[in-house]
Amino acid sequence: TTASESRRISTSASETTVLTTKATSKTTVKKTSTSKKTSTSKKTTTTTAIDLKNNANGVKNPDYKSKYYIVVYIGSQSTVVYGKDNTGAYNIIYQSFTCSTGKSSSPTKTGMYKVKSKYRWRLLVGNVYGQYSSGIGNNYLFHSVPYNKQSASSLDNAEYDKLGTPASHGCIRLCVRDSKWIYDNVPIGTQVNIVSGSGPAGLPIPKRIRDSAHDGWDPSDKWATGNPYFTEQTTTTTKTPTTTSTTPTATSTMISTTTVASTTVTDENSAAA
Repeated sequence: TTASESRRISTSASETTVLTTKATSKTTVKKTSTSKKTSTSKKTTTTTAIDLKNNANGVKNPDYKSKYYIVVYIGSQSTVVYGKDNTGAYNIIYQSFTCSTGKSSSPTKTGMYKVKSKYRWRLLVGNVYGQYSSGIGNNYLFHSVPYNKQSASSLDNAEYDKLGTPASHGCIRLCVRDSKWIYDNVPIGTQVNIVSGSGPAGLPIPKRIRDSAHDGWDPSDKWATGNPYFTEQTTTTTKTPTTTSTTPTATSTMISTTTVASTTVTDENSAAA
């Protein structure tokens, strides 16, 4: 009986060893599997950071509140309107205008400004006027070349011929085509960064015809009634049909375009500049 029990104990011990071995083997497999998962989780991906606040094109610290961001490049005498690309950066050139910034005796100060106001006609220093003016900061404007009075036929011809070179008292002069685009399309609050460097060149300025019939007219101002640069191109003979209508004629109210601000800003004096 003692020998039989001994054999049973031995057999039981053997079975225990086998079970222990199997359990250890299973545990080892599980540990190996966990190790593989840990190794996979350590994989990393690399991304290229985009610096949206200091783009090489002159866009600095944008607030992204406006559709546009404007940079005035004193070095190239150009004004560039940037729009947002698909990353949200102001990298798309919507417009690029040839301009005139301040001359050496009255240089345009660099820095960040915002569009604050708009004027159809704006009284300037020297009792001259600017068409389609957009105020930036407290003292500067985007506006047309000066006019001697509130009339589209009173352009200062000599000042128009200076576009593309420093010529103003600090404001940014543009031909009517370009000052009107800013006036019509750029919202109040849009950031304007004036920098000393150069940027993309502006659109060429339409050439002025030097004769008495065209004197005093901006060759880009297609909105001015009677502008010979455009009336000569569009004059045609048409027949007006005769019709009878019982419909009452509608009465329209027109807003005067001759109102100007009663104050002036530090800007052009076309007679003395």
